[in-house]
Amino acid sequence: MSAPPKLRVLIAEDEVLVSIFLTDVIEDAGYEVVGVARTADEAVALAGMHRPDIALIDGNLKGGSSGIEAAEAIARDHRTAIIFISGDSFLADAPAVKALDPVAVVEKPCMPDELVAVLAQAAERRARAA
Repeated sequence: MSAPPKLRVLIAEDEVLVSIFLTDVIEDAGYEVVGVARTADEAVALAGMHRPDIALIDGNLKGGSSGIEAAEAIARDHRTAIIFISGDSFLADAPAVKALDPVAVVEKPCMPDELVAVLAQAAERRARAA
């Protein structure tokens, strides 16, 4: 019997060191990172190419592009579980974020264990939706 396929994760994060940290934690937890986007447009394009199971999205991306708008497009066009990660503590209260019903809004900086737990919640949500 073969192992189940790894869940695919898209990262949308414009800070290089943060994206490296996220990639390491996600891959160490057994997930596959299918791409790292720096802008909202890149995130939407990568989601179209890779159809991720989970998208980990910063609320504010490079060049002032909106991670929220990227998440709206990705959630609308794909069955992707959305996790927001942001240094903005007010992001969780934004009406547009609440409307997306994300798995979680994680504040930066976050601990690896916290991120792994949220990824597990996203995986459970995906399994229930299947």
